[in-house]
Amino acid sequence: MSARRSKAVWVVAALLAVNAVLLAAQPGLALSRALPNGLASYLFGPNLVRAEVLVKDDGALRDYRIDRGVIRDKGAGSLTLRERDASIVTIAVAPGARISLRGRPASFSALRRGMVVTVIRDGDGPAGEVRAVGR
Repeated sequence: MSARRSKAVWVVAALLAVNAVLLAAQPGLALSRALPNGLASYLFGPNLVRAEVLVKDDGALRDYRIDRGVIRDKGAGSLTLRERDASIVTIAVAPGARISLRGRPASFSALRRGMVVTVIRDGDGPAGEVRAVGR
């Protein structure tokens, strides 16, 4: 691969990483609105398994993790997901996490086994946001 093509691949990867962070942090500013609909839907739609994005913000590195899967189990303050690649992962959910069901605010108790969720967390910390779309 030529150096120029390699650089272009890294630029696209960096833009997509920034988009994921903005999508998680401030949906109104997400670059996905600037990407072609097919590409944004493909990367952040039902095909997403998991993503990890490192961002340097004010000199400090921030590590954002995004997981998507079907709820297999729900415990006190945690969700166990089966991701699209068949991985099973248990993720703690912060007590004050923003939870939405089909785009509307919901409570942790509204989450049910079989629902498809996207879980957003800061590094290895508990999830700060859970977006559920139902079964």
